[in-house]
Amino acid sequence: MKRLILAALALTMAIGLQPNVAQAQGPAPAPTWGWGNGSFLDWWGHGQDPRLTTAGIGIGIGTGVGAYFLTQKHGNPGHARVTTLGAYGITTGACMVATPFVYTVAVNRPLTYREVYMGMADCIVPFIGSYLVNAYLPHNVLYDGVNGKMVRY
Repeated sequence: MKRLILAALALTMAIGLQPNVAQAQGPAPAPTWGWGNGSFLDWWGHGQDPRLTTAGIGIGIGTGVGAYFLTQKHGNPGHARVTTLGAYGITTGACMVATPFVYTVAVNRPLTYREVYMGMADCIVPFIGSYLVNAYLPHNVLYDGVNGKMVRY
């Protein structure tokens, strides 16, 4: 079991240390959210607002606790309310529904598509989903917005 956990941790770190995609207009300015450049929350949240990262961690803890209680055995003989796969499906769906609402309340502004997609991807594959979305989603006005506002042409 220790080998499996160590391998998962190494894979997560290797994915997190991948270089960012080059952009034709030059590098984006480093975000400063009061935590300083290069802080752990900047790395963890891909330079997004740390309130989104904190809200995502809270949602993850809540759905993890929900999955734990859904799979607890009760009665005699003991039987679980749902299977492990069923609990994963239920809590993933609940996380994907709750994420945009909680994120919007946390930052008190409309979300960009990138913020919503990264939060939902973390519901499906924790820790790795947002890395994949950030790496493969193009950086343009549609997905990134301008100062948190969508620009329409």
